[in-house]
Amino acid sequence: MPPATQPADPTLKPAAWAAFDPAWYLQSYPSVRECLSHDDPDAARHVYLETGQMLGHSPNRYFDEAWHRRAYPDVAAALGRNAAASGFDLYCRGGFRFYSPHWLFDERLYRQRYPDLAEEVLAAAGMANGYDHYLRHGAREMRIGHLFFEPALYLAQLDEDEAREAAAAGPFHHYLSRIAAGPHEARTTLYFDPEWYLAKYPSVSQAIARGLWHCALHHYLANETPSEFDPLPEFSETYYQARYPDVAAAVGRAEMRNGYRHFLAFGATERRSPSATIDLRYYAGHDAVQTALRDGAMPDPFTHYIAVGRAAGLAAIPPPEERVSEGQAKTLFRRKATTLLPLFGRHPIDFTCNGQPALTVIMVAHNRFAITLQTLASLRSNYSGDIELVLVDSGSTDEVRYLDRYVHGATVVRFAPNIGFLRSCNVAFEYASAPAVLLLNNDLELAPGAVAVALDRLMSDRAIGAVGGKVVRTHGLLQEAGNIVWADGTTSGYMRDASPSAPEANFVRDVDFCSAVFLMLRRSAVQTLGGFDEAFAPAYYEDADFCLRLAAVGLRVVYDPSVVIHHLEYGSARDALESEAAIGRNREIFRRKHHALLERRPQRTDKAELAARTAGAPKLRILFIEDTVPLHRLGSGFVRSNQIARVMAALGYQVTVFPINGSDCDLAAVVGDMPDTVEIMHDRSILDLPAFLASRQDYYDVLWIARTHNLDRMRDNLGRPASATDSMPRIILDTEAIAAQRTASRSCLLEQGQPFDLYAAVRKEFANADVCERVVVVNAQDACTLRDLGISRVSIIGHMCEPKPTHRPFEARSGMLFVGAIHDVDSPNYDSLCWFVDDVLPLIENSLGWETRLTVVAYTGRQVSLERFRHHPRITLMGTLENTEHVYDRHRVFVAPTRYAAGMPYKVQEAASFGVPVVATDLLCHQMAWEDGRDLLVADRSNPQHFADLVVRLYRDAELWQRLRDGALERLRLENSLEQYATDIQAVLRDCAPALRTTGTAHAEQ
Repeated sequence: MPPATQPADPTLKPAAWAAFDPAWYLQSYPSVRECLSHDDPDAARHVYLETGQMLGHSPNRYFDEAWHRRAYPDVAAALGRNAAASGFDLYCRGGFRFYSPHWLFDERLYRQRYPDLAEEVLAAAGMANGYDHYLRHGAREMRIGHLFFEPALYLAQLDEDEAREAAAAGPFHHYLSRIAAGPHEARTTLYFDPEWYLAKYPSVSQAIARGLWHCALHHYLANETPSEFDPLPEFSETYYQARYPDVAAAVGRAEMRNGYRHFLAFGATERRSPSATIDLRYYAGHDAVQTALRDGAMPDPFTHYIAVGRAAGLAAIPPPEERVSEGQAKTLFRRKATTLLPLFGRHPIDFTCNGQPALTVIMVAHNRFAITLQTLASLRSNYSGDIELVLVDSGSTDEVRYLDRYVHGATVVRFAPNIGFLRSCNVAFEYASAPAVLLLNNDLELAPGAVAVALDRLMSDRAIGAVGGKVVRTHGLLQEAGNIVWADGTTSGYMRDASPSAPEANFVRDVDFCSAVFLMLRRSAVQTLGGFDEAFAPAYYEDADFCLRLAAVGLRVVYDPSVVIHHLEYGSARDALESEAAIGRNREIFRRKHHALLERRPQRTDKAELAARTAGAPKLRILFIEDTVPLHRLGSGFVRSNQIARVMAALGYQVTVFPINGSDCDLAAVVGDMPDTVEIMHDRSILDLPAFLASRQDYYDVLWIARTHNLDRMRDNLGRPASATDSMPRIILDTEAIAAQRTASRSCLLEQGQPFDLYAAVRKEFANADVCERVVVVNAQDACTLRDLGISRVSIIGHMCEPKPTHRPFEARSGMLFVGAIHDVDSPNYDSLCWFVDDVLPLIENSLGWETRLTVVAYTGRQVSLERFRHHPRITLMGTLENTEHVYDRHRVFVAPTRYAAGMPYKVQEAASFGVPVVATDLLCHQMAWEDGRDLLVADRSNPQHFADLVVRLYRDAELWQRLRDGALERLRLENSLEQYATDIQAVLRDCAPALRTTGTAHAEQ
């Protein structure tokens, strides 16, 4: 079977990569030339077709057969089944749409890097794929087709005449010609150092000399053992895979060629360390690096280091004095406490109450004078309200005996012998009069707001009996994020030794117990239970026992990560060995006392820890998959995902959000815009997904997958469709929008000659929907489309958008407002803004004159610039705003000039919710099913004059303005309330998994 040497689509021009090159072929395969009497092109082609392709020969310099087979195992498998004559054959038949042809060109990267090369653009130009464009035009345009080939850097390696020649031909073409003629070790990228590589690996030099490889870069990108070679001195495969097991697992599953591939794609941005000599988190802290990253001059800290920082002498790792062990950190903690002693001698800490306190704090001290005062000072500065402080001096022999000299307003209870922590607390409980009682160790510092946050949490629900927090040891790693009780009576601090920023440690949940390092209790519960059980005296296990007894009377123990405590572990004990001995004794008491309960607890294993981290009856567990963490500021459907996750959490479901593309937002922004009971995997991406799903097998009840393309990307990890009898999680696809409808509306707008086959496009888009229990859409139009396709299990969940109108009257408002997210230049919002400014705004100005003013509030992606509008006399650019209420309050008319889109336009509903009437296109009105003249004004999206006339009419007609404002607000009350939203979400989950508990009520958190 002869190979197809041109694209299968007859409308496309033959691509350069599809042509057989006889001269190159004979030069590259001397054995073929020896078989021919002379250099006959037809004969060379015949040899290739008959035998060469079966031997793995390449047909031209632009397609590397051997590399292609190794890079794509499915291609090799197809050849093994004799499904094709060669990888080149398969590539020409259709593989060119998906695969890369050469070790120095990345089809996917090229298309992502240059969004102007949309499918329809290439097709209109008669080009098969991105590689076809690159060979014809892109290389000479100095575009980048592979991370390891930067044209400008390559040209800089050449002398002046050769650089001129290379630029004219295209640097990529020139480079391939040079390496075909013999070894050529010019540096083509910052990310690979050929000179260092050859010096480190002499065997590679020898292999190149024997003609096995063209050059060092060829060997690195195409060798069969990629994890055995480092690309440059700043990256170590061995170190990187050993430090990051998730990367090693991905490499082991062949999801990544090697660790460096992961590092360049994700690790550098995530600031993972590439070697023992580079700490990117530390390096990124340099002012020069921060400025370069903020300005977009460098994509990540690693690139800055190898491009600038190394030569500039910027430190890549902390100096020795900054590398602190836990022992050193403890010493510094104690020294800091000692340095404060003169302060407290002159200025005592004042806890005098001026009224009835909301909080009693109990602290037990046995010596450790300096750190006790430091802890009390931390408490006083942490909480400004009245505190009833009860200090118990349990047999101290140092200056603690005279605490009342340094602490005013406290009740001090003294015992000559050391009666221990437990008995001291029980005595102090008798002095407590406030409704909340905080047990506080005397060897800690409180992070800002810790006490107030814990008090608010305790009082937020009468069912909460105790609140604890995130305990961080002195060297910055976790001691605990809540605690677990196991079947054998042992306990463990969840996430011990992890980073305090770890996602698993940063969401609110019920736990078995929180330690008495910081434990806030409801006083009525203390009275009911009679304090601590003195069987555990002098200390240890009393907090676990008390919390289990709280649960037994129906009270919750809550872990709140916003309560942060920096703890000098074992700081109040004489030594760690003594503590461990006491723990062992009391464990036996605990085991005997709670024997019946422990029989129902899980055995201590890594897998069991996941379920055991949360106490209480099992609730519906949902894994929420999105492109990124859905923050309001991102717009474009992420607002809706945020709403859904928020309502799920309010209904009491345990939700984990997993961002397929990772998260570019700062952690403070991420947690600030999501419910605090949601686990947010902000440091993960799709590369981590297989390992993540494997580690949480059988944990989730439901996979809620936002956006159809994420279902496609996850398909191989989902297995077979769920049934009523298996334990696989039910899969719900939340389409957010049907992308094919957006393409169809855009195609109609552009009036392309070939009609768009919407049915075929939708069928292709939902090809993997067979694994889903249910498909969720945003409006009735999308539901009808899918039902016509044969997908019957369809539900509608739109937007939650309750009325919150501002009260500024018509005559006190002015100007027009445009709000929208613009993630790329192909987005509907960018098109609509350009159309409005270029075609509609001048017509409005003809009528409104000086009153014409457009305010643009827009989140923009990294590749998007609104610079063309910056100096427009009628436009004010405001960028991204966290709070838009004041902007809506000032403006008279909201414009939604969208010409192509899919889904449901939240921006229209949001504007209406603030009481700003809307002029929108007929497309948006159809999606929303709102009434023209009652809820909004509807303009012909192809008629700028019509849109302008309606804006002017609404701008001048106060009666019309009020009527539309009232109509839209009423529409929102009826269709977009929180109550209705919660009902719709519950219905989907109940229908999907009827045996699961889906009860709950959305509450005031919303």
